[in-house]
Amino acid sequence: MIVDISYNIALLLSLSVVCSLFPFKKLQDKGIVIGLLASAIGLLIMLNPFLLYAGIVFDSRSILICVIGMIFGVVPTVIASVSMAVFRVVMGGDGMVTGLTVITCSAVIGCLWHRFRFERALEHPHLIGWEFYLVGIINHVAMILAMFFMPKPLIPSIVRTVFLPVLGFYPIASFLLCQLLFNQLERQNTINKLEASELRFKTMFEQAPIGMSLTDLSDGHIVKVNQKYLDILGMAREELMLKKWVELTYADDLQATRQITERMVTGDDGPFSLDKRFIRHDGTPIWVNITLSVVRTGFSGNRESLCMTTDISGRKLAEERILHVSTHDALTGLYNRTHFEEHVRHLLVVGNTPLAVLYGDINGLSIINEAFGRHEGDALIRRAAQIVLAEMGNDAYAARVGGDEFALVLPRTTQQEAEVLIESIQNKVSSVMVRGSVYPSITFGMGIIQNPQKDINEAIRLAENDVNTRKLFQSPGARGKAVYAIINTLHEKNKREELHSQRVSSLCERLAQALDMGERQVSELRTVGLLHDIGKIAISDSILNKQGKLDEDEWREMKRHPEIGYRILGAVEEMSDFAIYVLAHHERPDGKGYPKGLSNGDIPLQSRIIAIADSYDAMTSERTYRKKSSVDEAVGELKRCAGTQFDAHLVQVFVEKVLGKTW
Repeated sequence: MIVDISYNIALLLSLSVVCSLFPFKKLQDKGIVIGLLASAIGLLIMLNPFLLYAGIVFDSRSILICVIGMIFGVVPTVIASVSMAVFRVVMGGDGMVTGLTVITCSAVIGCLWHRFRFERALEHPHLIGWEFYLVGIINHVAMILAMFFMPKPLIPSIVRTVFLPVLGFYPIASFLLCQLLFNQLERQNTINKLEASELRFKTMFEQAPIGMSLTDLSDGHIVKVNQKYLDILGMAREELMLKKWVELTYADDLQATRQITERMVTGDDGPFSLDKRFIRHDGTPIWVNITLSVVRTGFSGNRESLCMTTDISGRKLAEERILHVSTHDALTGLYNRTHFEEHVRHLLVVGNTPLAVLYGDINGLSIINEAFGRHEGDALIRRAAQIVLAEMGNDAYAARVGGDEFALVLPRTTQQEAEVLIESIQNKVSSVMVRGSVYPSITFGMGIIQNPQKDINEAIRLAENDVNTRKLFQSPGARGKAVYAIINTLHEKNKREELHSQRVSSLCERLAQALDMGERQVSELRTVGLLHDIGKIAISDSILNKQGKLDEDEWREMKRHPEIGYRILGAVEEMSDFAIYVLAHHERPDGKGYPKGLSNGDIPLQSRIIAIADSYDAMTSERTYRKKSSVDEAVGELKRCAGTQFDAHLVQVFVEKVLGKTW
């Protein structure tokens, strides 16, 4: 019996040998092949059984079926069980029912363990081995119980004969066979995972949306690089593999790169992160962010640098734009006041003396803004900035520190050199023509530091004071010229307005003389009569020249001209009184005028005089939307509106003494 059992167990062990020689990775997913293999071994076992009585045989098929069920599951177990059951039926005899019962019980026990415990066994193989022996005992207890299907007279003898080998050797054999097969399966499963992991890494490495590379830290040789990295650098793989990273690094970033490399070589595994520039194949720099860490590869633990690289050129461009916006003036491209203050705070006077600071101020910019619109003023500021930049030396610094103010810092510049620069800039700015009529000007003040121990803020204070002093001498004449240039521009583009202004000027002068006003007041009224509609320079030509009456929106726009004229004239100190008269020349004694709704004595006398002259000339002149009135008709309208639209006393003097009509 021992010889037969040993033969059976040897056949079982051969199963593990056969499985180790076959491509196990594929067989574990092919239950039919395993089932056929198990069937062949099972039939060999059954052909060499231990014969107890005629028709009653014992072999180790219970071990085989149970182990196949535990390791490989239902499909191969059913195939093996069916083939062995058929063969047992063919053998016949008194032990057939017991044999079939044993086959069935072994298959069920093995498959149940596979269903509920197999996955956990793969996850924790070191904790599961004892279960193999326990399942072997359960399986062969069931086998002992199946003996009771034998003929009753033979049951005691059979149980005594097989009890010890079945419950003593068979569970051990089950444990050994199960352990052998499971170890092979576990080893193959580990190999499969490693292969899958390697494939996953290769796939991730090659198809990663960021550049990835491996570099040998011992010699700097590039071991591996993915396609994304090649795309970032614009290089072919063959070309890149012949280079070292230091050859591709932008010169300004070499030091930071070398420091990180030295740390990795000396044992620091990172990770490290760095923004740097590479030189692409076409010679252009590209900003990237690289994240580096040290990995160990091969059995020798060779240290390699794993680099993950992202193209951040777009982000860097955005950062540069933001930085430029925060430090530069959007209109001129010069540095702004914030940058200027930071610049002078860190500027070293030592080594830069004599140090000149210039403050410049465009004269009459507000006049140009009011007369021609802010876009013309902005254009003048830009042109002035261009002139300043063109005239400065390489070491000079320029900033726009206010609406119409510029600050220049000139290291190692004498007072005489600074004066030459100022004169050149002023000459070029004064040659710029605005709207074909106004020649602007710019005034500069200067502060010089000769002593290296002095504070640069002292030079800034001197320059600010100096520009104010110089403007006292340069500005009034220039601004006055700008005003007359503006009125000339208005008259050139609208001849009717020119003639109207001249007639109003004459009427204002005659009414002032009729009122026995002084020579200075008469002169003022003559001038302000000429300038009273200067604000119309900012009114659209389509409104000024419209054929027909103005609609509500157009009339609202037209009513802005007193305010615009007020701001234009108010920008010139010697014309500030004129500005007040122009502002109020459409006010009415009854308070229904504009823009402020003043009444009676709140309206300046000069404004009341202009109102009469302006209205009379408007009534007696041709208009696109009506015929002109006769003198008598105009006089009648003046009389009718006396005390409401016009000052009653002034209009009576105008009718009687200026027009020579009876009241």
